[in-house]
Amino acid sequence: MKKTLAALAVIALFGLSMPTLASADIFTFSCDPSTEPAPADWFGGPWSAPVRVVVNTQARTVELFDKDLKTLFDTARPARLASLNNYQLDLTVTDNVITWGIVEMWGFSGYIDRRTGQLDVIWTNRGGYSPDTLNRQFHGTCKQQR
Repeated sequence: MKKTLAALAVIALFGLSMPTLASADIFTFSCDPSTEPAPADWFGGPWSAPVRVVVNTQARTVELFDKDLKTLFDTARPARLASLNNYQLDLTVTDNVITWGIVEMWGFSGYIDRRTGQLDVIWTNRGGYSPDTLNRQFHGTCKQQR
């Protein structure tokens, strides 16, 4: 009995010491643009209006909406091209940060620091016709919606 109890205690402690994934399946964030300039190595035209980000960990999708809930970019459209160029979405959710990016295909990537609310995201603009509009970037602060 004592050995069984000790083994269960060790397993429980081991489980608690491992990095945990967030338990929610869908995260929704409302984000306001930053007043600070973008990092020097980021390219594309800045997006200066509020955005909404929806991360669905089960479906492995990330959606970006403007203030009128019009889709700016999502990971579902490139997912249809999965057979081309070995498309993969890298989506990582921890207690501190949510990061995503398209592996071996450009289009949409970013991260949200869940502690500070900082969001940095870059995406290919479907209607872009110039170097400043072909790619868009957004830097801001988010609040998670409950």
